[in-house]
Amino acid sequence: MTLLQNLTWPEVRAAVDAGSSSALIAVGAIEQHGPHLPLATDTLIATEVARRVAERMPGLLLGPTLPIGVSTHHLSFPGTLSVAEQTFRDQVASCVASLGAHGVERVFVLSGHGGNFGPLARLAAEVDGRIGATEFIPFSDLGAFIDVFQSVSAADGISPEASGAHAGEWETSVMLAIHPQLVRMDLAEAGFVGVFDDATAERLFAEGTASLAANGVLGDPASATAERGERHLAAWVDTLVAYFSERS
Repeated sequence: MTLLQNLTWPEVRAAVDAGSSSALIAVGAIEQHGPHLPLATDTLIATEVARRVAERMPGLLLGPTLPIGVSTHHLSFPGTLSVAEQTFRDQVASCVASLGAHGVERVFVLSGHGGNFGPLARLAAEVDGRIGATEFIPFSDLGAFIDVFQSVSAADGISPEASGAHAGEWETSVMLAIHPQLVRMDLAEAGFVGVFDDATAERLFAEGTASLAANGVLGDPASATAERGERHLAAWVDTLVAYFSERS
């Protein structure tokens, strides 16, 4: 694994000349995650997942995580930071273009935040999969993203409603696996535990998370464990490695 920001510019040039033609960038968010998880949850998870993906894909240049995403639906909660969708898209596109200018042929992007999936998909459609001469390959299927984690939860008898879409069982389990010192399980509590269907998602993005759950939680973190968190991570990394490898 080659961590881009730890290299010097001659080392980057040498890596690209030696065949490192693909790079990976993660995007996250700084936003509320209920009373028990830190604001940086999505960025921390995205960073760890990107590291694990890069370890599985030899020759991949691993770029830094872009920490702030499109989080307007969480802005009623103190501490949440958000950028406009166009600002987010411009930043991602500029990073891809920068890497392309230095010889990188394709850039993969993964997100740790559900609110970034739509903007990534719309950017990919707008540029028809290329920014300049560089292939732009984001994983932007939000439904598949959630399904990966809820499938792991289901294997342990945890319902999709409890597994959740935000700060529920799966996200809390992952944080217990990678940053347990930041998880306040004594403050963990259920929030919205209804069916998270398309209509609910539309309400979330139109009216904000607080319209569904006053505490900001979509799911129930009570059954979260670090052991299951590792299984969640393994399943998500497997999905991403398969997706990106097919497009290398």
